Amino acid sequence: MDAINAIMPSVTTGNFNTVDASSKVKGKSSEDDGVQTAEVSRQFEAILLRQFLGESMKPLLEGGPAGQVYGYLLTDSLADTMTKAGGLGLSNILQAQLTQ
Repeated sequence: MDAINAIMPSVTTGNFNTVDASSKVKGKSSEDDGVQTAEVSRQFEAILLRQFLGESMKPLLEGGPAGQVYGYLLTDSLADTMTKAGGLGLSNILQAQLTQ
């Protein structure tokens, strides 16, 4: 398991949960794997949406340092809310591919 964690360490970004690459080796049930796969797929879609929204909202939020700070918070909140509401549908496709 140490070799797996050395190659793919746990990752924590923003308000996301920690994802451990060796969770399957630790003996998790298939139901836990399904829930974890769904959450990781949703988080990946949120990251993509955050990047898309960040670029598309730049012209609106270029009004100084406050625009940058609030722009990040707005983009983060909007991307998270959009993915929880269904997003672009990428998380469903990714989840289906990961469970095959």
